[in-house]
Amino acid sequence: MRPNIASVGSHVEQGHENAETLTPHAALIRRGVSPERTKMTLHDLEARFAGLSAAQHADFQDQHLGMVACQEALRAASRGNYGVGAVFVDPHGTVVEQGQNAVFYPHFRSDLHAEMVVMNAFEDRHPEVDTMRGYALVCSIEPCPMCFARLLAAGVQTVKFLAEDAWGGMLRHRQHLPDAWQRLEQRQAISQADVSESLRQLAADVFRLTLDLCRQKLWSR
Repeated sequence: MRPNIASVGSHVEQGHENAETLTPHAALIRRGVSPERTKMTLHDLEARFAGLSAAQHADFQDQHLGMVACQEALRAASRGNYGVGAVFVDPHGTVVEQGQNAVFYPHFRSDLHAEMVVMNAFEDRHPEVDTMRGYALVCSIEPCPMCFARLLAAGVQTVKFLAEDAWGGMLRHRQHLPDAWQRLEQRQAISQADVSESLRQLAADVFRLTLDLCRQKLWSR
């Protein structure tokens, strides 16, 4: 189901001058979303993903893990959840967990962002691990404030994301963290993943596919 762009646009822009009179097209432009991209379907994105190959982009260090994260994101979007996926690797580069956003399906869980799903599973299955040195998490979208804090508390040494989230991402707001959290941040490296531009754009487009619909569900609670 395609998100109701016009309805969400009016909520997002609420409080700005003449925001509620914006056309859907104008509202999208003000939010930095290409109107053409709202016409994408899940099938279109799955076809684009199928056309990508990690082998063809071997020069990009994180291409393989980025593809795993995007595959999880596609699965999340197909279930009506936020289109975000994540993958967790140990110090040897072995994938130990992978997961997807599960906020709305199979039932509402406000905490089950992709990063939270992966960390929950890892901590439950590996209680013997007492240090996160050398561990890395790659997610398809920049972590939100909740997930950012979770990854800091968990001690994950390296965090990488494929696409920025200009509206909900935490990276550019790190300086506003309380002192205790800023101290935790000193042991973590967070940056954009080294992937091909086509994969980075795919991650962003999968995220946008159900974004407005999911936001409407949250606002209606």
